[in-house]
Amino acid sequence: MTRALAALLLVLAYLVLAHSAHAHKPSDSYLTIAVAEDTISGQWDIALRDLDYAIGLDSDDDGTITWGELREQHDEIAAYAAARLKISGDGGACPLRIGEQLVDNHSDGAYTVLKFAASCPAAPQKLAVSYALFFDLDPQHRGLLRLAARNATGSAVFSPETASQNFVLSDISRWRQFFDFGREGVWHIWIGFDHILFLVALLLPAVLCRDQKRWLAVQRFRLAFMDVFKIVTAFTIAHSITLSLAALGVLALPSRL
Repeated sequence: MTRALAALLLVLAYLVLAHSAHAHKPSDSYLTIAVAEDTISGQWDIALRDLDYAIGLDSDDDGTITWGELREQHDEIAAYAAARLKISGDGGACPLRIGEQLVDNHSDGAYTVLKFAASCPAAPQKLAVSYALFFDLDPQHRGLLRLAARNATGSAVFSPETASQNFVLSDISRWRQFFDFGREGVWHIWIGFDHILFLVALLLPAVLCRDQKRWLAVQRFRLAFMDVFKIVTAFTIAHSITLSLAALGVLALPSRL
């Protein structure tokens, strides 16, 4: 076995062992904000399992969250969410008003859907959004934002490190979106044990070659490295694209296929 193959296998072994101890499926919420002059409207999809963990929705502890239980706790849910989302335009606060509550099914379970509105002092040129939902309970939680303003649509990802973000409504940056989702694509791969195992399966052919019905280690490190680099890069880009499609609402797969 060549040193290149041995080194790569050591790295893969480290990744597998590390993720077997720390694997965790991250939670997400889906936030849509639409700006029209000085008025803001929006929708916030939050997983019921996350809300149940945070404030307790299953009042009779039967393992099922019913529509009746949600209606009874609407005010508490609205207050909990509103306290963790702040919007301001050009430095002036845009107070949030939570309206009706619905329920929708996403690929990973049921979500409460909160409709909300906000009024700014004047039509904003810049929008500041501060997001703090569940970060105190789950640092791996992410808020996926879809922002619509002036006939343009943008997106962003909120994390504990990027909890407050500013947006110039006349110039919604596509490069910023690409960078945000590229970073999150890497993060989701890193924390997903299933992702690592799948990546290992893709990487093994990069360091092995078939010769006379035998698998042999690639002799040159550069060839193995370039193949590994291409595979990891393609996998990361593909994962980032799927995150972008989900955040923008372009693609929504059913929970059962």
